[in-house]
Amino acid sequence: MTGAAEASLRALWSRLVNNPDYTRSVVTSYGSVALNVLVQLVLVPLYLAYLGKHQFGILMIVLGAINYLNIGVAWASSGTQRIIGEMVAVGDHDGLAEAYGMSKLLFVGYALVIAGLALGGVSLAQGVVDPAAGIAYEALFDTVAIASVYFVVAFDFNLDRVVLVASGHQAKANVLAILNQAVFAVVAILLLRQGYGLPGVMTAFLCGAAVARGVSWWALSRQGIRWRWPGGRGRQVLKRLVGHMGLGYAVYGGLIMTLLQADVLILGWLGGAKLVADFVLIWKIADVGMQALWRIPESLQPYIVQMDVRNEGERLRRIYRQGQAWMTGIAAVAAVGYAAFGPTVVRLWVGAENAPDAPWAFVLAGGAIFWLVSARLPAIFAFSLLRLRPLNIAIATEVAAKIALLLVLFPVAGYYSPLIAVNAAHLGGVAILYRRLVRQVRERTSGRMVGP
Repeated sequence: MTGAAEASLRALWSRLVNNPDYTRSVVTSYGSVALNVLVQLVLVPLYLAYLGKHQFGILMIVLGAINYLNIGVAWASSGTQRIIGEMVAVGDHDGLAEAYGMSKLLFVGYALVIAGLALGGVSLAQGVVDPAAGIAYEALFDTVAIASVYFVVAFDFNLDRVVLVASGHQAKANVLAILNQAVFAVVAILLLRQGYGLPGVMTAFLCGAAVARGVSWWALSRQGIRWRWPGGRGRQVLKRLVGHMGLGYAVYGGLIMTLLQADVLILGWLGGAKLVADFVLIWKIADVGMQALWRIPESLQPYIVQMDVRNEGERLRRIYRQGQAWMTGIAAVAAVGYAAFGPTVVRLWVGAENAPDAPWAFVLAGGAIFWLVSARLPAIFAFSLLRLRPLNIAIATEVAAKIALLLVLFPVAGYYSPLIAVNAAHLGGVAILYRRLVRQVRERTSGRMVGP
């Protein structure tokens, strides 16, 4: 090890020791990621064995749709985290309670509307579902009905996690995510083995969210955090959420959901459930790894907001400069590792008979990991410091380029097309847009840092 590398590691260790809250949040975050990886390693082969590749593809489409429907209140989630972070920084407990209450009305109300629309839509599909779709109508109805209840419970639970993170209790929020995953996995294994199929899998999701939601209520109560029916302060929060800041977060939420979920939904539309299954088997491990690495900068969000409110510009600049160097190096190692060993890992995971024979797809997936991971820290800084306009321009360009390239390339590249699109978009200029956020954040931190 060189002297410079050793000094860098010692400096990193010193920062972790001197920031125990952040260290706990990162450790528990990676505990959640590790459990998620273990759950996927166990459950995906079981999905393939008990559901078959076709219904596995249907499950991925359903879950992609559920994740994409977060777009409806992504603005409220982001705005709530910023507002509550500001209130925690100045000790405004009354404002926090009303902000929590207003956000709960928005989250749960939206989830109930979507659940009702989903149930109405699947009821209209009776007699229309083609048996060739790979699932009977009764099983489809049960799956959507259980998914609708899960959608409501999960939205309520996710708001509690947002409040815990924004109030500086990230480790507790991560432990709740671990509990959710653990309950889901145990119930899913039991119900799959009993032959309950897709409805059983959705029941497992519901059980995990319901148990974690109950514990989140207890955790928030222990911290003295309770929601209050919104009054004047709540209306002020709503005004911010639907105003300039809220609009920026709304655009960001829609774009990031589209960026992360569009692949599966578009491939399902163009190529069907089996093609989606092949793509997921290539991208799943890469996606989990990418989002695991995203946890490093994302764990900084509440601290960035509080440093922003307190005008700690020099500290922000130092964290940004050092963090970006680390994230770029980590992204490169992860990219090369997946490109080299991805095919072997997937074959060991799901068996040679289920693993796609597409070695170049893993190289492309490695490239996608590099671009997406190395762009995340500037995005998090811009997001946390309310530099939403340049951030949204960067993400909108990435989304538009990716979808356009996917649609053009699909007839000749099939499930390669989303991976080619990510690499081509970043090489074509998206990476530069994210790097420009670096300069804009530095300009912002050199002066007044509060406000858009």
